[in-house]
Amino acid sequence: MPSDAQHTRGRDRVVVINWDPEDIGLLRSLERACADVELICVGHHDPRYIDRSIESETSRPQFIYRRGQVDNESIDRFSEFLARELEIHSASAVIVLPHHGRSEPDAFSRLACAAIKRACGDEPVPNIVVAVDDPEAAFEFAGHGVATIFYDGFLRSALMAHACVDLAVFRFLVELIERRHSVRLLPIPEGLRSKSFRDACVELERDDAGRPITLLGLYSPPSHGERAAGSRLRLNPGPRTPLRDAAGLVALTASPRRA
Repeated sequence: MPSDAQHTRGRDRVVVINWDPEDIGLLRSLERACADVELICVGHHDPRYIDRSIESETSRPQFIYRRGQVDNESIDRFSEFLARELEIHSASAVIVLPHHGRSEPDAFSRLACAAIKRACGDEPVPNIVVAVDDPEAAFEFAGHGVATIFYDGFLRSALMAHACVDLAVFRFLVELIERRHSVRLLPIPEGLRSKSFRDACVELERDDAGRPITLLGLYSPPSHGERAAGSRLRLNPGPRTPLRDAAGLVALTASPRRA
């Protein structure tokens, strides 16, 4: 387990807050999903406890562990820790897990989100994904820059529903989850900037690696100073939709084969 939190420039960085050794499966999933990712975990355990807890793991993910947590009295200190030591504003994404050692884990997750927002200052907040303990607490994260909220059973319930209603859609979702295919954000070629989504669908058949692609939609990022939740994903926007205001093309492509 690396201990140096100085990150490598040019790599995707995912920061996991309130991480516990029981969540090691999440790190494995992140490594499988991202071809080249730097994982930084923040938790309340002593680093020596972390080492002892995972020493028997045969397939140990590569990650950096830093000790830190937030409460009502330490939000300023935690914000400074995130800003100075982790450079949280430069992360690709931040995952906030429930702190199960607390009586109200979702309340402390909200504090963590507030600390992230404060640590980023005038910089846009990274995509924040929160796992909530109580689904009814999801609305309480409004205004904290949270992009997506998950709760136990959310994905399983959605997959079971699709399997019952439309098995083809279910199989498509499984393809994405198992990474045989993936949805990627591709840059818009300058020659297409003045054209429409239909033109892009006709002219773009393969990605830079030569893999066949199918365009699904357009992506517009948040404007400067706007929070990540201000981004827009437009699936099937219509053939006449202009490309000039979009930042990228959302495309379905086969995943690269791993060595």
